Amino acid sequence: MVVPSGPAAAVPEVPPIEPGPLLLPDLLLRLDEVLEHLGTCLRSGDELDAFLLSAAAVQIVEDVLQRDPLSLRRAAKFLGGPVATALGGAARAVELGQGWSASRRRSTAWCAHARALRDVCADAVVADGGGFRDPAGLLRVVADLASRQGELDRVTPTALMRLPACFRGHDLLPEDAVTLAHRHARTLDEGAEVLVVGLRTSGSYLAPLVAAALRARGMRAPALSSRPGHPLFPADADALRAAVSRGARVAIVDDAPRSGASLRRTVDLVRALGVPVDAVTLLVPLFGDRSPAGLADLHRVELPYSEWSVHRLLEPAAVGRALAAIWGVPVVAAEQAGTPRSAPAHRHHVETAVLVRTADGREHQVVAAGAGAGFLGRHALAVAEALPRHVVAAHGFQDGLVFRPRMSSPVDGAEITPADVAAMARYVRERAAALPVDVDRAVGLAGREPVWELAARLLSAAYGRIGVLLRLPFLDQLIRDLCAVRHPSVVDGSTGLGHWFRDGGTLRKDRADDLAFGNWDRACYDRIYDLAGIAPGAADGDLVRGLRAACPSDPERYLLYELVHLQEPATGRPSDEHACSRAVLRYLAERQPPPPPAGGPLCALDLDGVLETQVLGFSAPTPTGWQAVRALGAHGYRAVPVTGRSLAEVRDRCTILGLAGGVAEYGSVVYDHRAGRILPQVDPSDLALLDQLRSALAAAPHVEIDDGYRFGIRARYVRDEGRGRRLPPAVLDPALDRLGAGRTRLRVITGRYQTDIVAAAVTKGTGLRALATVLGDDGSPAPVAMAIGDTDEDLPMLRIADAGFAPANATSGVRDAGVVVLGAPHAAGVEKAVDRVLGHRPGRCAVCRPTPGADAGARALSTVLDAPRSGRRGLLLAAVRLGIAARALR
Repeated sequence: MVVPSGPAAAVPEVPPIEPGPLLLPDLLLRLDEVLEHLGTCLRSGDELDAFLLSAAAVQIVEDVLQRDPLSLRRAAKFLGGPVATALGGAARAVELGQGWSASRRRSTAWCAHARALRDVCADAVVADGGGFRDPAGLLRVVADLASRQGELDRVTPTALMRLPACFRGHDLLPEDAVTLAHRHARTLDEGAEVLVVGLRTSGSYLAPLVAAALRARGMRAPALSSRPGHPLFPADADALRAAVSRGARVAIVDDAPRSGASLRRTVDLVRALGVPVDAVTLLVPLFGDRSPAGLADLHRVELPYSEWSVHRLLEPAAVGRALAAIWGVPVVAAEQAGTPRSAPAHRHHVETAVLVRTADGREHQVVAAGAGAGFLGRHALAVAEALPRHVVAAHGFQDGLVFRPRMSSPVDGAEITPADVAAMARYVRERAAALPVDVDRAVGLAGREPVWELAARLLSAAYGRIGVLLRLPFLDQLIRDLCAVRHPSVVDGSTGLGHWFRDGGTLRKDRADDLAFGNWDRACYDRIYDLAGIAPGAADGDLVRGLRAACPSDPERYLLYELVHLQEPATGRPSDEHACSRAVLRYLAERQPPPPPAGGPLCALDLDGVLETQVLGFSAPTPTGWQAVRALGAHGYRAVPVTGRSLAEVRDRCTILGLAGGVAEYGSVVYDHRAGRILPQVDPSDLALLDQLRSALAAAPHVEIDDGYRFGIRARYVRDEGRGRRLPPAVLDPALDRLGAGRTRLRVITGRYQTDIVAAAVTKGTGLRALATVLGDDGSPAPVAMAIGDTDEDLPMLRIADAGFAPANATSGVRDAGVVVLGAPHAAGVEKAVDRVLGHRPGRCAVCRPTPGADAGARALSTVLDAPRSGRRGLLLAAVRLGIAARALR
């Protein structure tokens, strides 16, 4: 909804998009499509799009020429160490052999002609309106290149362009490449020779523009590309040596760096070819005002983020001029309306809101946002044109910016109604219908982190160190098959609850064009990916059920997509561990629903290291563990979690798995799921001590406090975005000392990745007794038939049960206490414990047999999720099962 300043205000009607400019819903183009669109742009005189497409043509063929033979380099990246060195040598040997093939020589010659065409287009862009000198001749070159596609390597026809993050997602514009070139030129002699090396992919687009700008100043400046981890093409290496022998300098350019490691490796590469380090200059656009420390000793020409041209274009006066051109209505005033949103650390588009006054006296709130250069940004108009009922309308596009009405009523995630759920699902369905494609292009993007590959990478952790070895032969193909889509379409990629607005009675989707082809790749053509992205792993089960019902799909794809949405793009680690856990719990409960509530004896189960593992980066049970819990319930027992985890996590498991209740935070709080009651077990005076300690720890540097712990404390020591670890004594001891004698009333429990502090008076044993009392009948506590745990903290619980067990991964303290240690670790140990209680393995009788009807996909994903059931000792057998499952799925 537009926010007007008065009742007479109105937004100018969004004009129809005129034919002419290239509008592409799908940006992942094949080479034949690139050449077809290139011809169109040359005929229309669109210099920028012609350059972008010609650079794409070169990039596609160069990538094919330097593709990873037999996936050796990919495997080397996974494995690291000496094995990686050997695989890298094997890859170089294969590449050397391929270099003599006729198709490779033809592809190299084709690429040389395409480079020449690209450089002519780059010269036209830098000339800024000078136009093409010989468009007819360029069209003949394009026609010749198109006619010779059959001469290229056989994999070229299916290869797809890589989107340059610089011009698609990071708001760099061609003017910025020119600025870097001019700044570099000021350090050079007149008429100098500079060889410009661009790091693919962004460098494939930046380097030709930098070279063109240097040529425009009278310098000799060819451009070439380098793919990190690969040698230069032989002809490029020869050209570089020859140029340096003449006294030429080398300029290396890429997108804004994080660590600078790729730039550093490229410097080492050219130095190995005989280039002196003092002849090398890095041209560095920055997300911030300084280069990474790893580049500090190298000569650099920098373009700080604040000096990018997009910021000049987002100034209110510039926005007013752009809107006047789009609307055809004079703009008499424009002023800032709120703080510009700029998130360079997250590598996302910058945007600003501007209050614009037109000559007729009306005021309009407009958002101007980076969208990408040329057709890469005009993609926003293509999406808006296809989805007028659902997305925030676009006023237009100019100079890498898209202009939209400002929406003022964001959806509150806590107030989602069934009508909202239906509207969101309808958007997903109708978007897929409006933006269909002929084929799922993500299938062939191995090595470029499409969604299916990210899911495979996550799940490979279930197999420990051998997971990387299993990906290429089995796991990648299995996950790709699970993610197969029958009706592919261009997805949104950013459907989270924070991207919806209320426009009167209509729910509108914001940024519907942003992340389908965004900075982090994540290519996908499955509408269920958008559905799963609305509320992945949400705590609100009704919301998830509503979405699933409104747009049905198999639960395997939905889970995989949820887990990908919940990964941090930069690190691959979970962004919300609890949400990941809920997603897996719901999947297990959907495939094997919980039995009806029982009223029999309790069976107390520790979670971490027993029923659940954290090998995927978050805690969740394996299918074997869930089958054991289901079997207990089917036979009348009541499985209850007794854990050090938070109350919210225990409640999640009770709600999703239909458990009667549980004990959280090492006995600090009891939860009765039947009545929805929370029963604290900590004395108020001890709670006051914990609050005092929590405040002291929260003030310490690098300490993160888990807000989910209300009756105890869970704290981690985190530095440099790494995974948390236990608190060092230098941090914990001073905070405890401030409590004086009160510190003796608290107990410190040290884990591998965290430190927990609880009241000394509570244990898992006291918590289990309290829960048994709550869940008992006629005033008598419920009997505790069985308990299983693996650490010393579980001993009080184990002593209460009629039968106490420990899995094979139990600590020495548990073993020394005389607890029965089973012959299998983790979930396999739980299975053995339940076997002793029931007299048969879980799932092996008519009462507890698994629900029939699981298809090959369900069985395959269950096999993967079950890999950690026996810990490290069972991984080889798990690998064999994976191979069988992958073959069965095909």
